[in-house]
Amino acid sequence: MRVIRIKAYVIDFLLLALAFLIIQSLFPKTDYLKTLERDQNAIVEDYLAHRIDFEDYVKDYGHLFYEANMERRLPYVLYLCFMIGYFVLLPYLWKGRTIGCYLCNVQVENFHQGKLRLWQLFIRYSIVFGIFYVLCNNICLVILPSSNYFIAMSLLALFQFVLAFFSACTVLFQKEKRGLHELISNTELTRIIDKKRIEELEQQKLRNEGKGSLSNSVGRQ
Repeated sequence: MRVIRIKAYVIDFLLLALAFLIIQSLFPKTDYLKTLERDQNAIVEDYLAHRIDFEDYVKDYGHLFYEANMERRLPYVLYLCFMIGYFVLLPYLWKGRTIGCYLCNVQVENFHQGKLRLWQLFIRYSIVFGIFYVLCNNICLVILPSSNYFIAMSLLALFQFVLAFFSACTVLFQKEKRGLHELISNTELTRIIDKKRIEELEQQKLRNEGKGSLSNSVGRQ
């Protein structure tokens, strides 16, 4: 099951990366964005060479980081829409399945056997694929000044990494093999039950039992 889980995540990650590449191709870099990126690289080099201190680095790099992301704000909105559509709405409407889950014959279910909720899917895939991070990025771009935005997103990125790391660790070492994202969201990944296959097995079992009963009757005679 662990290998199947990894395969499903890899497929979903590749589809997510493909969607990002398509969205990026729709919005090529402007000259202004290219200039901002060059200035960001220059500031990093100055900091590593000890030509500027950490306070100046945060101030100058934070401003450029904010401006660069403002240039990317429309792609970020599209990223968020795709992630919510693919990781929240799709499995909610498709019996807990993303394309990766479907191809690997697994599905997300409510751990307590109730109906799968939207908030459960949001929490689950926020920890695994960073939906909450992308959501906060879009919000913080609007409400925070440049220096605070850079600090907030840096801390949030660190928090996202720690959550994903501990989630992977809990899958490996937790008794029930459920990740942190599953424990918090009260979800689990289970195999898709093929009802047709189950019916065939039950019919086969009944036929075998019938043959066994017939053999016993013949033996007694």
